[in-house]
Amino acid sequence: MTKRLFLILTFLLTLSFKISADVPEILINPKNEEYTRLSSGLSGSNITIISKEDLASQHGKNLPQILETNSGIDVRRLYDGVGGTNSSLDIRGFGEASKSNSLILVNGIRLNDIDMSNVNLSYIPIDSIERIEIIRGGSAGTLYGSGVIGGAVNIVTQNDNLQNRGELSFGSYSRLGADFSLSNSFGEKGVISLSGTGFTSDTFRDAGDYSDENFVLNIKNTIDQTKFNLDLFSSYREQDLPGPRVKGGAVYNYHFCNRYEDSKTAKHIGGSFAANGDSCNSEQRDDYSNLENERVNLGIVHEIDSLNKIFLNIGYKKKNDKAFLAANGNTYETPNDGDRYLNTTIDGNIYNGRYEVRNIDEKFTNILNIGLDHTHSFYDSKRHRKEDEQVGQNYDADLKVQSVYFQNTIYFNETDTSLSFGFRSEESQFGARDEIDRTVSGFVNSWDATDHATYDNSSTNQALNIGVEKKIDKNFSIYGNYSESFRIPNIDERILATTSGSFELKDQESDGIEIGVIYSNEVANLNVNYFDIDTLNEIQYDQSVNTNLDPIKREGINLDFEFSPDNKNKFMGSIGYVNAEFTGGSLSMGTGSYEFLGTRYYNNNETYGYLTNTAINFLGSDGTANQSIDLAGRKVPLVSPLTYNLNYIRQIDNNTNLNLGINYTDKKYVSNDQENIEPQIPDYYIVNTSISSKNGPYNLSFGINNVFDEQVYDFAVSSTFHDDAHYGLSNVYPLPDRNVFFNFGYTF
Repeated sequence: MTKRLFLILTFLLTLSFKISADVPEILINPKNEEYTRLSSGLSGSNITIISKEDLASQHGKNLPQILETNSGIDVRRLYDGVGGTNSSLDIRGFGEASKSNSLILVNGIRLNDIDMSNVNLSYIPIDSIERIEIIRGGSAGTLYGSGVIGGAVNIVTQNDNLQNRGELSFGSYSRLGADFSLSNSFGEKGVISLSGTGFTSDTFRDAGDYSDENFVLNIKNTIDQTKFNLDLFSSYREQDLPGPRVKGGAVYNYHFCNRYEDSKTAKHIGGSFAANGDSCNSEQRDDYSNLENERVNLGIVHEIDSLNKIFLNIGYKKKNDKAFLAANGNTYETPNDGDRYLNTTIDGNIYNGRYEVRNIDEKFTNILNIGLDHTHSFYDSKRHRKEDEQVGQNYDADLKVQSVYFQNTIYFNETDTSLSFGFRSEESQFGARDEIDRTVSGFVNSWDATDHATYDNSSTNQALNIGVEKKIDKNFSIYGNYSESFRIPNIDERILATTSGSFELKDQESDGIEIGVIYSNEVANLNVNYFDIDTLNEIQYDQSVNTNLDPIKREGINLDFEFSPDNKNKFMGSIGYVNAEFTGGSLSMGTGSYEFLGTRYYNNNETYGYLTNTAINFLGSDGTANQSIDLAGRKVPLVSPLTYNLNYIRQIDNNTNLNLGINYTDKKYVSNDQENIEPQIPDYYIVNTSISSKNGPYNLSFGINNVFDEQVYDFAVSSTFHDDAHYGLSNVYPLPDRNVFFNFGYTF
């Protein structure tokens, strides 16, 4: 990596000082600087800015649908993804751990929490968004810290010129939605605005009902040279969890009760473990997850003079998640010892500050940001067998993170070249403990609940980036960067780190390079980028437990383009290719075999030997497995090598637009299949179309998602038994059939 970095930077620097152009400095400097750190410059990175005009041209789409039209972003919709809910973003191919390797922010404040929960992208009204900043790769790790491995997405809301408006939406699966925004001025420079959304749907799955309501209040004022921004977020969600459907081989009775081929829409139910039995548990309780989320942030920007600014932010967050997960033997009247009711509260405080100084000269401009971040999160999760029973296990954890960083960018005006360098040092202090009451039903035995040893750990990580960007002429630019980033394990990963009762996992590290070219003129824009990322101690789900896997390499190409031959037609598209594979390490085969219901099963890997015709001696003389699988060259599960999106926007008249989009997702290995031996998730196309019209204060839109009614799924988990009897057996999460929506809005 060091050798490649040296060669790339040498090439770019040599080129930058031999070619001059007529166009001045290269600078990404978004408005609303108090909500972004990109004003410091991040030369050499692959950055996309989605403007409010771009968002308006895709009216009717939810946020995940808009984001996935950009290269390198794959969206996974675990529970249908209605309205963008429960959708996770995979930037540059991280598979099942993608949501922990992509950082999501609103107005510069991270939404990723101490746990593994998805970031809810549905609660932000799209009409309230000023822009979306997409930073691919790890270069933004110096700006935002842990979790920026695949990339970062910062959603910036507009508060100065919100229109007073309201919108209703209707659609398939009893879909009903409403959102509004209100804004008013006070004093000479004060603005107060309120936005809200509400959404309910039966969804296309049985026992998958969903509803949420969200509110965002902003108060903004300027006094002398100081700007104040107060943001308050509140959201509430009720979500029934329909569970997976079973595809492939069938072993136990409850697999036969949940066949994907029989029904895509039915909920997952329990049943007998008897092979080929005749007992399906239609009386099983429905799983659910209800979430309350509140955040408050006060941002202050003090302008010392035109070249010096101080940015401060103070925030508090609180999230309460109440969920019930039923076991196979559960009924409405009778609980099962495997049932779990989880009442989890996460809260904490946020503080960050930075100082920005600019030095402007005829020959160069320098922008330096120096900052510090502090967060302290608290996790309390009570585990019961059911809602009204005694607590059986209680997890407590806290995470304190303190960071210092700087980001410097210098622009050489005479050669139209920019150079960036950034560095962050971040210290994290993590502590976790649990208590188990073995007198409570469902927690009596060690196999019912694992007791963890108290854990306290401190670690220090660094992130850096070095980037260069060169404008060759008014249309053509080249760029490149080297970055190092990291992420620390979340509490959910630590709880399932091992079956021996330890919270210990190593911090994940990565480094990467990228080079790219940008071409832009009056009618076309093109950005092509090559990237190479190496990770060490990557945290992955592995055979029912979480572990640090051996080195993984990702390399690929991102391509984004726009073409507008005239003012009536616009073509947009993206292509993402990634090759994500292990470069070393091995996978343990397990610890032996056992008999269940008269059939011999291995909790090691009989199937591997069957498929590869390899003789495997599972049990040594001491009764333990003595064979492992070499992971080198095997693909990372749940990563599609190829994705592309094509969108056509036609302006029918001054008020009406037609939007037609095609999304392609390549086949990929199912989760829990690091061996790459199970049947893959098939590739698929999805075609969506919509038409929107604005007539005075009225807005209308109508759309059809999945026009050709494709029967597809984008997530599947193989059986934890890797033996011949379970080969091809997986739990899949179907995506919706063809569905329609209609939106009506009024601006007043």
